Amino acid sequence: MINIYLIRHGKAASGWDTLDPNLDSTGKKQSEKIALKLSKIAKEPFDIFSSPLIRCIETAEPFSKIKNKTIKIENRVIEIPSPIKNLKKRVLWLKKVLPHTWDELISDKDSRDSKIDYFLWRENILKFFLSLNRDTFIFTHYLVINSVISYLRKSDKVVFFNPDNTSLTHLSLSDKKLKIISLGDEASTIIN
Repeated sequence: MINIYLIRHGKAASGWDTLDPNLDSTGKKQSEKIALKLSKIAKEPFDIFSSPLIRCIETAEPFSKIKNKTIKIENRVIEIPSPIKNLKKRVLWLKKVLPHTWDELISDKDSRDSKIDYFLWRENILKFFLSLNRDTFIFTHYLVINSVISYLRKSDKVVFFNPDNTSLTHLSLSDKKLKIISLGDEASTIIN
């Protein structure tokens, strides 16, 4: 059995109004704290992957330093693509689609007009997880975690639960089947 640990990034310095913010001081403290927890769980061989966005990389760095491991950047665990480039309008789109189902998100006019394939986005995440061959720690985003959990729970909701900053969701992979071991702690946090 392979363990897959999904860690949502720490608290970002800004929320809806920046595409790629750094961690704020709280986020940096959260990253140090989760690094200590993960270092007790991690047993060789294992890999560390991160979304290419700064908040995820900065969340992974303390753990990477403790374990003297390289962070591998993985584009398939980046946040959901937005059909809207204007940040203010993007915020409105996110607020509108988060309470929906995946079918409603896809049928949304902005989503449809963008021609972004959200099912392919989620499928690529799942394919990446199924390709893993050792325990793996993945520093990623709210909607990446939700898309996988919704899929595994056979739910069509875009948001299945509210993983807190640096929450730890544990999956297992065995015989090419993913299974939820535990969901991360929940809180109402800003989704960047």
